[in-house]
Parts: sequence; C-alpha cells; structure tokens
Amino acid sequence: MPRIGRGGFTLFELLLVMLLLVITYGLFIQNFAFENDPYEEEIKLEKLNLYLIESIGKYKAKVSLKCVEDCSQCHVLIDGVDTNKTISLFDRESELTSYRYDGKQLERIIYDDYYKDEYKRERVCFDYSVYPNGSADKVILEYQNRVYLLENYMEEGKVFAVLDEARDYLDKKQLEAKGR
Repeated sequence: MPRIGRGGFTLFELLLVMLLLVITYGLFIQNFAFENDPYEEEIKLEKLNLYLIESIGKYKAKVSLKCVEDCSQCHVLIDGVDTNKTISLFDRESELTSYRYDGKQLERIIYDDYYKDEYKRERVCFDYSVYPNGSADKVILEYQNRVYLLENYMEEGKVFAVLDEARDYLDKKQLEAKGR
C-alpha cells in the first residue's frame, strides 16, 4: 500500500513556527510607529513652551495648559477647548507661586477658576499659553526651591536659584533693549 504523507506536524515544527511568529511580531511591534501620545511624556518645566509649540504646529491655534486644584493634573486646551488630555507637571506636595514682572515690581498671579463643563469648576494654580502668532505668556514661577522664567517663545525657560536673580536678569535685559 502506498504511503500517504505525514498526518501532521511534529511538536518541534510547531514550536519552531511559533517562535518565528513571536520574533517577527516582536520586531514588527518594536519598529512599528505607534505614535506615542506626546501628552503622556514627562515634561520638564523649563521646556514647557517648546512642548506646547509642537502642538501649535499640529493645530495652528492657541495651545494652553491649565493646572488645577493641587496642580498634579494639567489640562491641555486648544483654542480654549479641553482636549481631554492631561499631563503631570507638578508634584502635589510642592508649593507653586506664579508672578508677572512689569519692569518695576513682581505681581503674584491669581488665576480665574476653570470650568471644565457647566457643572464642574476647578481652582487653577497655573495657566500658560503659547499663541500661533509667535508669542507666549511671560511668567516667573517659584517651584521646588527654584525659579523658572518662561518668557521667550522659542527658547527653553531660564532657571534661577532665587526670585531676585530672575528679576535682575529681566532688568538687565530691559536695559540692553533700551540701549540699542
């Protein structure tokens, strides 16, 4: 009687095929460009404006960050509309104070409450925006024993040890601008 082919695969052949599938799948997933959600990346405070500028490139609109309640969650807004994306920028335990400097004195910023919807009001502890016209809010922040100056649209923020250093830097910059 003639012999008809084998009746199936051996265990070794099945394991070999499964191994090849797992390796191929692993390589494919690793190299496959799942676009990571940029809003879930860890963002450094001094690079906040650069991070938001990337979003302007996508949306051609005002991009804002509103940090609410204990400042542990910050909402990303495009032209004032909540994108339902949040980032963590600040620790809950740390004190955060924002200032404006008008060339003469520092003024502490008190932000208006944020209404996520008509029924939910949240206290804003930090608000920062970049605009499609090439400008950004100018803010001095005291946070975790450092002072951050967010003032230039296209540069990283400056970091100082104390508030007076940031004020002196701005005064010097203002004098240089007048001298030109």
